[in-house]
Amino acid sequence: MPPPELDDLPEPHDLHNRLSADRPLDWGDPLPSKAQIAAEFGAGAATRGLEFLTRALEVEKRVTADFTAAVPSGTVPHNLQNRMKSPHSLARKLRKTENYWSPRDPEDVLRYTVVAPEPDDLVEAAAGIVRDLQSKGWVMDSAHHSYVDGSRYKGLHAFMHCQGELVELQIHSQESLEVKTRTTPLYEVERDPRQSPPARAAARAACISMSVQMRQPIGIAELTELGGVPVSTRSYGGTHSTALARPGAKTPSTAQVPAKPGHPAPGKPRDGIER
Repeated sequence: MPPPELDDLPEPHDLHNRLSADRPLDWGDPLPSKAQIAAEFGAGAATRGLEFLTRALEVEKRVTADFTAAVPSGTVPHNLQNRMKSPHSLARKLRKTENYWSPRDPEDVLRYTVVAPEPDDLVEAAAGIVRDLQSKGWVMDSAHHSYVDGSRYKGLHAFMHCQGELVELQIHSQESLEVKTRTTPLYEVERDPRQSPPARAAARAACISMSVQMRQPIGIAELTELGGVPVSTRSYGGTHSTALARPGAKTPSTAQVPAKPGHPAPGKPRDGIER
């Protein structure tokens, strides 16, 4: 029997059935019950996770439709079957953060990825999809990129609100997506506290070694604003440094998108990535 606080919340398989009615959704197999999730991560994390997912369920269909319609010409959506975090993964994340001094709500319950063919298409693709989603009523929250020296992961992320729900957008090139895919097993080693410190350090170094070979997208160093909010920089697994402009790089005219009238001021920058 699940804890009493879970009584009024749906079972994961019921959520999955509703979410996958129109489009496949991969939450793994077998899908654990809410009682099993509570036993592994605690009733609090299981309850909060199912509450987040139940709320996101109400907007997911519209969010997915808006996103797929806004994907710029020449780019493609990636892994739409992973557009919503699974109850098990979300409870694990909430359990890890529940003892933080000021825990934040998860920013990747709903998450979508668009892939541009070349690194030099990245900034223009980001500006295009953000502009299109804003025209549909989405509100920009924050943005950051990690194209900085020493980062084990490089990507451009935007966070937007649709009908009150936060949505994460990852904008990748084919090159950065391939590197992300290759480094994911190493990332799992790096973040696993059960691994030895040398093993975790070696995994981090291997990630950085692959990421450092990536081409710097045109305009990324000059991208200081996206959708009317500042673009910050992040470094994952290394020392933070400011991205350097590539010699001869030109900033695309679409790199900056003006904020829509009435949009709120941007909130605090958002941290972290989930593979």
